[in-house]
Amino acid sequence: MNRENAKQMIREHVSMDDYLVKSKSGLYQCPFCNSGTGVHKTGAFKLYPAAHTFYCFACQKRGDVMDLFMEKYNVDFNTALYSLAQEVGITIDDGGIPNPPAATSMNNPKAVAKTAPASDISDYTDYFMKCTENLDNPAASSYLSSRGISKETAIKYGLGFDEFSDPASAPGGNGQAKYPAPRIIIPTSRDHYIGRAINPDMAPAYQKMNVKGSTPGIFNENVLYDPAIKEIFVTEGAFDALSLIEARGTAVAINSTSNVPKLLKKLKSHPTAAHLFLCLDNDAAGNKATNELAAGLQQLNIGYDIVSMSGTYKDPNERLLNERMGLEADVFHTLKAFRKPDNVFDYINFKMVEDIKAFKDVVWSGYKNLDDKTNGLYSGLYVLAAISSLGKTTYAAQMADQIAAKGKDVLYFSLEQSKLEVVSKSIARITAQHDLKTAVSSLSIRRGYLPDRVLAASDEYMDMVSDHISIIEGNFSCDVSYVRNYIQTYIYRTGEKPVVFIDYLQILQPMTDNKGKQPTAKEAMDMVVTELKKVSREFGLTIFAISSVNRANYLYPISFESLKESGLIEYSADVVYGLQLQCLKDPAFTKLDITEKRERIEQEKAAIPRKVELVCLKNRYGISSFNCYYDFYPDKDLFVPTEEPTPRIQKSGEKMW
Repeated sequence: MNRENAKQMIREHVSMDDYLVKSKSGLYQCPFCNSGTGVHKTGAFKLYPAAHTFYCFACQKRGDVMDLFMEKYNVDFNTALYSLAQEVGITIDDGGIPNPPAATSMNNPKAVAKTAPASDISDYTDYFMKCTENLDNPAASSYLSSRGISKETAIKYGLGFDEFSDPASAPGGNGQAKYPAPRIIIPTSRDHYIGRAINPDMAPAYQKMNVKGSTPGIFNENVLYDPAIKEIFVTEGAFDALSLIEARGTAVAINSTSNVPKLLKKLKSHPTAAHLFLCLDNDAAGNKATNELAAGLQQLNIGYDIVSMSGTYKDPNERLLNERMGLEADVFHTLKAFRKPDNVFDYINFKMVEDIKAFKDVVWSGYKNLDDKTNGLYSGLYVLAAISSLGKTTYAAQMADQIAAKGKDVLYFSLEQSKLEVVSKSIARITAQHDLKTAVSSLSIRRGYLPDRVLAASDEYMDMVSDHISIIEGNFSCDVSYVRNYIQTYIYRTGEKPVVFIDYLQILQPMTDNKGKQPTAKEAMDMVVTELKKVSREFGLTIFAISSVNRANYLYPISFESLKESGLIEYSADVVYGLQLQCLKDPAFTKLDITEKRERIEQEKAAIPRKVELVCLKNRYGISSFNCYYDFYPDKDLFVPTEEPTPRIQKSGEKMW
């Protein structure tokens, strides 16, 4: 691999968190200027995960994980590049650029002479056998014990010990040791092994090193093709696989997140009959690799589930060391649930209480009339449908602000409007809530009109809402997998389960089917609704999705037939709301011809405020049919709940509109 590709892979697969320190307030300390170490612990150092970069607003230092590595260990760029390449298991084809020198400032052991384990790179079998004989060494036994791995398991799965292992310079070469250290030897194939240093004080980059001249194989790969084995856990590291084996499971390890394509390539040429449980590391890189692996397995039509074996820890090995009984129980119940997926005994004993607690976590919409009817929002898929210009986006955005103002985290995927539009509408709404007469429109705010009342509204929004709402700008190529990955990462990083808004369904793209066929509009909508329902159930979230309405139904009260390509919305959504003009239910309206109906609707849409009602078409959590009434001020981006209107009595000869 060339240097540029290596640098990009390092940025994507090595976490900057490993080389940073957080202050007591949870913010990062800048390793260059020490911002964040002061009295208030408010660091100016910020990570940009999407770009794999950082920036310090105090010292204006900008860079990536290699800059952090160089600063932490006081080494040059070449040393950082090669060291991190070793960490992610890649070999750099550098056209003759020499390997980096040993970095003595990185707690490396003193260099000693070393004989390469084998002169033939194609086969280390004899070397592995000799290393296995060394497992009686007290240092090896102590290290394995510290990782929760028994000697019997280590021997069974081919681990060994080399007191002077230096895989960075093996095989052959001039015998000059570069990173010698006592290491546990983990074979991944006949021509490759990982040398895991047993010295915990050794620099992280040199603790786990791959043998030079080859790339990691799949640890314990042979079980994939054993017809007697029906279920296999897939982990990131070999010690994670061994941890699940200790917990009475069967496991393989990919040994690097960059090895996902290698595993998929092997399974394409030689499919496994076993069902795979994906349980990679509990971090951003692990989540990304899990999603890549899941997508590949789906294309190969190989059965899999994504499961959590790490609990609150980084990986299964940490879980084994801290919660061995918990890991063993999870392995047992995961396998039992696969073999008996709908077993009620297990559900009552291990899941029902958790489901009840999750269901009781009610979210209040902030619209009093709606909350009075529903007793709040529950986890599930909600759909809000309306014709254009009735304010469905405004209704949802106002609800999102009201939920955030109560301290509940919100993710608002705005696939059509910019973040500026959404935020300026929120600030305009606050000015209207204080005084309709002096309210400032969002358009005026975007044009730079910022009188004191707008600044005051902005401060109120900052204090009450902003820290609990994230607005994610999308585009017309944004798909369900992006939404799912964003949600999963957010939950992992914050520990919070947000309320999610999707604005709107018809823009959100589906994932292509197994054959790469382009779905029809109806198939696409069905796929999107199904996936969102899966996400709401998997993470126990309230997801609020906005849907447009067929133009053919603009003149009629809203119904399931009104929903664009409604397909599975009627059946999959837990709750379906529709917004409509109140006049559609006026008995006099039904007597009008089409032209008169259109004129009436245009009049009602032009009125300030517009008289709008929310109609409940479906509700799995309570009253199945109800109405809520609102005054909608489109120029103020504001919905105001009102009482149910009193029907007018038509006088003789009077026109009702």
